[in-house]
Amino acid sequence: MCIGVRPATRGNQERILGVAAILLLTVALTGCLGSSSANGGGPPPPVPSAALTFCDDGDPACTPANSFSVASVRDLVIKVSWDNLSVGNHVQTLEILMPAGAGLYQSTQTAFLTDSASSGTFAATRLLPVAGTWIQQRQMTGDWLIRVSLDDQVVSSQMVALNP
Repeated sequence: MCIGVRPATRGNQERILGVAAILLLTVALTGCLGSSSANGGGPPPPVPSAALTFCDDGDPACTPANSFSVASVRDLVIKVSWDNLSVGNHVQTLEILMPAGAGLYQSTQTAFLTDSASSGTFAATRLLPVAGTWIQQRQMTGDWLIRVSLDDQVVSSQMVALNP
């Protein structure tokens, strides 16, 4: 079976060229629109950042440190200080991972809202009980990894040592 190709007539050529011109114009405009940012073409907004600090809740001054004794600390205070947050609803996920890659010990989520009055900052505090828990009873000592995410994106992580 043979399929014949009919030569293009002048009218068909003009229609094809017209459609091609519209497609090219659409692609060009879409590209221009896609490259401008929501803030009027200025620089992108700053990326959210988080600083993690740790202290012993038994210390009235809650002096930040990165190493604690399992024998003397009752609760470990974990503070997450956020900067450069966009306005809106967010979810912070705090994961506490056991030493030597032994796996996840605890994961908590905190939902919060930032508005224009917050200046893009937020702080959350979480207690990690140590005294009377498996950590103390089983001497689960070593470098623990604390990882914090914002809206399912890992933003920061830091080690804290729990020593005998």
